[in-house]
Amino acid sequence: MEQLIPIASKLQDVLGALGQNTSLDLPQIVVVGGQSSGKSSVLEGIVGRSFLPRGHGIVTRRPLILQLYNTRTKNNKDD
Repeated sequence: MEQLIPIASKLQDVLGALGQNTSLDLPQIVVVGGQSSGKSSVLEGIVGRSFLPRGHGIVTRRPLILQLYNTRTKNNKDD
């Protein structure tokens, strides 16, 4: 199953570039809230690292699409 993730991602990229809609049934999370309510912090918590800009006022005023990949390293406990 994990081998299909990069293939599905590439397929979405190619079809999106061609203006085609993809109907792949992938898990999705939507984060909604008012200004400065912690939406970016929720996304960073899911990812497990800080990657969004910080500041005062409106900082991340745009839709974000995150594609997460599960990779195995020597430090993973699941091995």
